[in-house]
This record gives sequence, structure tokens and C-alpha cells, in this order.
Amino acid sequence: MICAAEALDEGATSRSTETNTREIRVMAIQPTQPQGVGGVLDTAFHLYKSSFSAVWPISLLMALVNVLPLGYLIVAGPSLDPASLGSNPFAIYQNPMTLIVALTCFVLGTWVLSALLLKQRAIGADQELSIGGAFQAALPRLLAVVIATILMGLAILVGLIALIVPGVILMVSLFLYMVVLLFDDKGAFDALAGSHKLIWGNWWRTCAVLSVLAILMFVVLFALGFVGALVLPFAGFALKDAYTIGMIIQAVTNFALYVFLGPFGSAALIALYWDLKLRKEGGDLAARVNALSAA
Repeated sequence: MICAAEALDEGATSRSTETNTREIRVMAIQPTQPQGVGGVLDTAFHLYKSSFSAVWPISLLMALVNVLPLGYLIVAGPSLDPASLGSNPFAIYQNPMTLIVALTCFVLGTWVLSALLLKQRAIGADQELSIGGAFQAALPRLLAVVIATILMGLAILVGLIALIVPGVILMVSLFLYMVVLLFDDKGAFDALAGSHKLIWGNWWRTCAVLSVLAILMFVVLFALGFVGALVLPFAGFALKDAYTIGMIIQAVTNFALYVFLGPFGSAALIALYWDLKLRKEGGDLAARVNALSAA
């Protein structure tokens, strides 16, 4: 009996230790000090792995919303075939229904992405937030996020048209606008300004992190594109409609990317935000200490 009791105690202790280790590991996702580029990427991978089982319904919904416009183009048929639209690629939006579908999916996709960011941030900070709670928390911020997204696109477009370089600079410095808006409870303009302020002192470092992420995404896209290029000729020959088959392959590829890589992209944004926030707070603290010392 004593041996059995000791065995039960050891088992309970072991389970308690495993539980505590798991809790510590979850809490450790959000770093407490600035990291190097590799550390930021490692945090992003850690958050992605730890959160995917909880956020996959959101990423599935995000995939459906973002693939819906392409699905509509497939269903619309030859009337929207690019070959029949002439030299103007925007002529496709002359169809009112196409424009309505695109705008609706843009707004819904923005809402879903906001919920995904809030849910993953909660997981990384070891906080309780249900999927429904994430959507509910994101809804009041939806209009501000949509406005900020439009303003960011216009700012980058103007910068690229002007001298290209300003557009590239803004593309990086405004990249975290959505995270700043959601996490710091900012308005549209303040979120854009906050992202610029947060990144500006670490612009090159942020650019390095984003470049690595872009390379990783490109490798995955290239692999999927290569598979699609192999399938397309055979499918097009069998069904006598290469255009429709190409659109279907693109839709399936995009769907898979949003489901499996969407949460990684949002995790990378959160990891980068955490790191830059720590650096900004450390810099502000050092400035205050120096000011007090000088006084």
C-alpha cells in the first residue's frame, strides 16, 4: 500500500511538473528583453506552433473569405476571362457584382485577420480569450482598421509614384499599423504614426526580419507554383479549359496558404511588435535615466 501511495505521489508530482513546465513554456512565448533577428523569428515559430491548434478555425475562415473573390471569377465564367477584357486589367471591376464581392471580402478579411492577431496575442501572453471573444473584441476596431489600411495603401502608392524610395521606406515603417491599432487601442491615423515611430529607429533591422520572412514565403509559393505548373497542362488538356483550371489551381493554392501560413504571418507580426516595443521602452527608459542624471 505504501509503495502504491508513493507511486501515485510520484505520478502526481510528475504530472504537476509537466503542467508547470507547459505553463512556463506558454508564458515564455512573449519575450521579456529585446532579441536578435534570429530570436524574433524563433519567437514567431514558437507562437505559430503553440497557437495553430487553437486558431485554425480562424485561419480556415480567413482562407474562405480571401478565396471567395477568385471563386466568383471562376463561376462567372468566360465573361470575365482576362483575354476578353482587352489591355485594361481593371476592366474586370466594371462588373458591379465583382466590385461588391471584392469589397465585402476585403472588410470581412480585415475583421478575421484582426481576430486572429488578438487571439494569438492572448495565447502568447498566456491570457484567456475565446475565438468568439476575439471576433467581438475586433469588431469595434474594424472601421479604424479598414481606414488605416486604405490610408497605408495610398501613402505607399504616392511614395512609389514620387521617387520609389519613399514608398519603400513607408512600406516598412507602416507595416505594423494593424498590430499597433489593435494592441495599443489607437485610431487609424495614430496607428500609422505609431507604427512609424515604433519602427523608425530600427528600420533596417525590421527590414531584415521582413526580408527573411518574405524569402520563406517565396520558397513556399515557388514550390506550390511549381506543382501547379506541372498539373495545369494535363488538367487543361483533359478539360479543354486551361483558364478555368488555372484559376482553380490558384484558388486551391491560396486556400492552403491562408490556412497554414496565415497564422505564421500574424505570429511574425506579433513577435516583431513585441521586440520593437521592448526596444522602444528600453530606449525611453534610458533617456529618462540620462535626463535625471544630467539634472
